[in-house]
Amino acid sequence: MSWKEEARISCRFSFKCPRRWERLQPTAEEGVRHCHECDRDVHLALTEDEFRRHSDEGRCIAVPVRGERGESQPEEPGYVVGRVETPYRSE
Repeated sequence: MSWKEEARISCRFSFKCPRRWERLQPTAEEGVRHCHECDRDVHLALTEDEFRRHSDEGRCIAVPVRGERGESQPEEPGYVVGRVETPYRSE
């Protein structure tokens, strides 16, 4: 299921990074950027499956930000970057 298919993930971040996904250093792996401040890779999670896989493995992730009414904002995409506090739950 993709985020655009009304996937609702309720989670808390144990750490929210002040860095922006767009400004992290690209890596050779698509969908992975590197944060030099904490020296960790950040994995882009655009689907619920990617979110769960990266979260289960304790990776830092970037997830799309939803607008106030729940829609994504394609004209100016934004992401929350951080590490998820488990357990998370689908709604």
